[in-house]
Amino acid sequence: MARNWPGTLAGAYLLGMRAVSALPHMESMRINGWKLERPATNQEDDDDALVIMMILFLAIFGTMAGIGVVFLVLYAVGQLVQRARRFVLGLDEDGMSERMRSQLLPDEDSRQSYELARAFERQYPYGSVDTQLTPEQQALIREKGVDAWEFDVTLDVNAMLQSKTEVLFMGGDNCVQTNLPLPKSNSVYYFEIKIVEKPADVSLWIGAATKPYPAWRMTGWNKYSAGYCTNTGSVHQNSPFRGSRIGERLLVGDILGIGYQPRSGVMWFTRNGRRYKEIVSGMLYDLFPTISADGPCSFSANFGQRGFVFIEANVKRWGLGPIEGAMQPPPIYGANQNTILLETAASDSTASEPDETHGDNDSIQTAPESTVLLVDDGSTDIQQEQQQQQSQEQQRQRSRTRSGRRSSSHRPPLYQKEDPIAAQLLEAGSTSLEPVVSYRSKQPKSLEPVASDPPSSS
Repeated sequence: MARNWPGTLAGAYLLGMRAVSALPHMESMRINGWKLERPATNQEDDDDALVIMMILFLAIFGTMAGIGVVFLVLYAVGQLVQRARRFVLGLDEDGMSERMRSQLLPDEDSRQSYELARAFERQYPYGSVDTQLTPEQQALIREKGVDAWEFDVTLDVNAMLQSKTEVLFMGGDNCVQTNLPLPKSNSVYYFEIKIVEKPADVSLWIGAATKPYPAWRMTGWNKYSAGYCTNTGSVHQNSPFRGSRIGERLLVGDILGIGYQPRSGVMWFTRNGRRYKEIVSGMLYDLFPTISADGPCSFSANFGQRGFVFIEANVKRWGLGPIEGAMQPPPIYGANQNTILLETAASDSTASEPDETHGDNDSIQTAPESTVLLVDDGSTDIQQEQQQQQSQEQQRQRSRTRSGRRSSSHRPPLYQKEDPIAAQLLEAGSTSLEPVVSYRSKQPKSLEPVASDPPSSS
């Protein structure tokens, strides 16, 4: 019997299932000599069951509501205790007393910077500026890929943008941010910052922050930001006074990587391809890559446009965007197919080609007969002279264009009567100025041509 206990249990289970399935269809049944009868039901039993279910539901709902009220009371009590403690001890929003601030902020410049930063936070709280990706920015990312990200260098920052991802700080406390935030569609995003030039006494603060951010503050010193200090290896989050050391000091040529998980708000760091175990949590904001410095230095950013030092980021494609976007390349040089303007120009140039069989003399056309230049009392008609001159000049240009070379004959322009140099030349009898006179078939009676003066004997 002991050896066959699995079969016994299986048989009992099947018998029970048969009995349960048959109960709704029969009043009684007999199994192995046992008679099972379906109990009688009435309306009172159904009402009692409904009341019991309602009581259970109200009990569960009341318990959950009570737990929520308890948590709200505890939170309110905690806030009141914290405010009372700040009021009694004279603590600020960072939990620092006046004596502690005076020790950590020894000079007037640092205290003024701290006060201005707090005023900046009150003026621009998180959410006051919409920094989510707009449809235009998303279209730009689809078009350019990862090349859509670049640093913005404003006028109040003492820095120079050497390229879209390379920045040179000229001196002082400065901070730059990218034009686009970190995306949120994927589970992880990653970028790297390489230190190109940096003196030993200058610190770079590499991290991410919301926008707008004070242009004179280091990354991690203000709310909604976190940054890694290259000179101490510590990470600051939302405070300039509290930092936890997680790594080593970075030198010129070192590469610091930053990974961000938008769904959990976790941020982590790498150094030259090796990941640190420590993380920063609670960064559930629209974050922008943010780099700060307290002196002259330069850096280069890699958002995924080239390979990362951290191998896992290359394998899993953790860059901020695709390497290549959907932008179409420019047309091939010299191709004029299916181009209306180029085809029209080509057809015009073909139609305007001259007949090479004509000579130079045939290509030169005379002025139309309708143009008349008459000399009356030693003067010419100025308006007609100008028309004749323009017509001849156009004919010369056409002939030069068709023949490909300039005509050997050159005739000086006609001078007006008021030109003193022309008058002197005419009086001297110079042969270089020969008036061109063209007559109509029928000359008007009121105008008769006047012969040119004979050359002087002198």
